[in-house]
Amino acid sequence: MSDRVFLRGIELFAHHGLYPEEAKLGQRFVVDIDWWLDAHPAASHDDYDETVGYQEVFETVTRVSGERRFHILEAFAEAIAAAVLARFARVEKVRVEVHKPGAPIAGVFRDVGVEIIRSRS
Repeated sequence: MSDRVFLRGIELFAHHGLYPEEAKLGQRFVVDIDWWLDAHPAASHDDYDETVGYQEVFETVTRVSGERRFHILEAFAEAIAAAVLARFARVEKVRVEVHKPGAPIAGVFRDVGVEIIRSRS
């Protein structure tokens, strides 16, 4: 059985990006993340220790963001997914969406981003 837990709108200020100006000035990124696990044991026992908590996932996302500079969103999202799967054995699948609302694009737009889904093999 697989249930979905999610965390929306993690706002990060980081220096990720392809261009030198992005590395120098930094910008806002927004991360949405879902993780699938069997929530039945935690739910039936009302036991936090039998799930993967939002705070732990939040800390994982922020840690990954601060570990290094990513040039492309795909690499950033991939690193987050890999860290979640590595840290939490209960997680069967993870979906990471990284938004870059201030991307250096000459034009009017609301948002750009990437979504990746990774599962245990």
